[in-house]
Amino acid sequence: MPDDPVRESLTALLDLTIPENAKVPLFAAAWTTADGTADGTWDHTPDLSGDFTFSYPIPPTEESASPAAYPVSLLEIVLDEVDLLQDGEVVRPVAVLTETGRFPLTVRPLAQPHPLADRTENTKAAIRRQPLFSVSQTEPTIPILARHWALLAPLLRVSKNGENTELEGFRLRRTADWVVPSHGHPSEVYEHLARVCNVACSFCYLFGNPNTLAIARAKKSIARDELDTRMVYYRPQDRRALFAAQWELNEFLVDPRLPEIMTTLRETTDRPFFFTTNGNPLTPRIVEQLAEVKPVHFVVSTNTVDEPLRQEVMKERPNRTWTALHCLQELRKHEIPFGVSLVATPDFPLEDLTRTIETVSELDPNFIRVNEPGFTRDHPSPMDFDTDILWGSVIEWTQAMREKTHVPIIAIPSAYEENFFYDDPLAARVIGTIPGSPAAACGLRPGDVIVGVGFLRPTTRSEVVSSLMLVRGRVVLRIRRAGQSMELLLDTELPPAYPYTGSYIGKYMVPHGVVTAPSISAGDARGIAQQVEEAGSRHSWLVTSSLMLPAARAFIERSLPEHADGIDFVVATNDYLGGNIRVMDMCTVGDIHAALVRHQEKTGRKPELILVPATGFNAHGRDLVGRHWGDIERMWNIPVRLLGHTTQFVF
Repeated sequence: MPDDPVRESLTALLDLTIPENAKVPLFAAAWTTADGTADGTWDHTPDLSGDFTFSYPIPPTEESASPAAYPVSLLEIVLDEVDLLQDGEVVRPVAVLTETGRFPLTVRPLAQPHPLADRTENTKAAIRRQPLFSVSQTEPTIPILARHWALLAPLLRVSKNGENTELEGFRLRRTADWVVPSHGHPSEVYEHLARVCNVACSFCYLFGNPNTLAIARAKKSIARDELDTRMVYYRPQDRRALFAAQWELNEFLVDPRLPEIMTTLRETTDRPFFFTTNGNPLTPRIVEQLAEVKPVHFVVSTNTVDEPLRQEVMKERPNRTWTALHCLQELRKHEIPFGVSLVATPDFPLEDLTRTIETVSELDPNFIRVNEPGFTRDHPSPMDFDTDILWGSVIEWTQAMREKTHVPIIAIPSAYEENFFYDDPLAARVIGTIPGSPAAACGLRPGDVIVGVGFLRPTTRSEVVSSLMLVRGRVVLRIRRAGQSMELLLDTELPPAYPYTGSYIGKYMVPHGVVTAPSISAGDARGIAQQVEEAGSRHSWLVTSSLMLPAARAFIERSLPEHADGIDFVVATNDYLGGNIRVMDMCTVGDIHAALVRHQEKTGRKPELILVPATGFNAHGRDLVGRHWGDIERMWNIPVRLLGHTTQFVF
């Protein structure tokens, strides 16, 4: 350990950050340790780059650390955020040896969210300070800096011009230090526009989010200088961008600078812009401006064509409702492809949804999304329906509606229909075809099951999608329809007709216009087999959700029969969110840990390997509350492997 850990820590922190008091940066100050054993000064030139200043509050001190215990507490903070590597392998130290003794390192209980996730602890932050939990999922170095300052501050006495000064926050010293690898999509800039919403839908799940969710909720739009700064550091060709901050995605289009931003972004990339919107900002003028920067794709949350009903349920002004219900004609006029989103909440009866689908189908949307209503335990509006009864009735209605319209109707979550309404949950069942696509022209119908693509024999929906993406020219599709075998000729070279614009619609993959639900892939099977064999595991646990359990069982039995007897299925429940949430994508590390504990108590044994789907974790491996999946391995001391990094269940 260094001879003077306080001095060296302060030097390191000042190289990356500038401490603040009352929103004023302390470019120069004198300091001494609280026990008087060391002192010094700092004096730094102000940052005059003109960038937006990313500033954060110093969180409450987690515990009083004496100078002797300070290095141990600091290491615990670091290990809470990142892994230590030696020769490429993760090292998990259990204690620190110092001159004064051996100090054990503790692991934070997995049921606890990230220590900076509780937004109530950050409400004292100044107006221009960012909430710390907004970066706990995406840039763990910043939380380390914040917690390090909180650990160090009680050990210091800081003065400026001879007067004592309290450290309240810090700002990042050089913005350029925080450019990180990225996927290069323009959403890395424009997603920050979606911090606020101009409606207040009674069914919106965001209103029930717990306070410890590591996603920031904003009260106003992004600051102009922050947006300008993000534009400066967006480098799509190099796949580099400024670090992300995690915000609840609301309405993208309310920001009046949208046309200017889209024009600037279009100069840097030709990738499509993709927006989900309630429709009321899409005035004819805005649609015309967006048409100038095509390709642009939309999902419009129409919900109903009944104006008074929409105003009541979505808490929307009449003039905005009129715009929302007429924007689809404007999008159609400018040939901007769009999907329509509906929520099957009891507020919108099925009779009303039927009228809505009949009306919007005439405007040729790419698809229609019907969302099963979901809510958390803390949702403020009463949700007293029986989930299985309502969800089941919505699926039956959806299946009937598919026979009445040429537009594919997708029920979300699609796993509910695929796993509980059909004998084979993995079959390559067609939901529908995009109007104007080669798939629509070849005669595919909802309910057809694709069993062959040319000479290929795919056995799951994922394999069908991969096969279709490979084929060019004319190819024979072998299908099963109502128990009969048939062949259809798919001509992939047919010129596209609106609304079909290609095999990608925003984040959705629809090869040649074929719409299917996502499924587990052959790549996932290879990944599971590889992990089991590398670990030499004879007894593994595979974590799944109640929605995906039938597909998981069928998948293992069909794709990995040699490993089936050695795999237990552990069903994780969404205890953190509560309500009727039941998808793996929204399970936290604590939820998974609780499921593992329950399974251990039931079986009386531990596994040799734990397999966890990747869909509930972001690109940085963190869950909804900012916890990393690797914490499960630290706590259980059993190998944990993440599965399916590329399998994201977008429907």
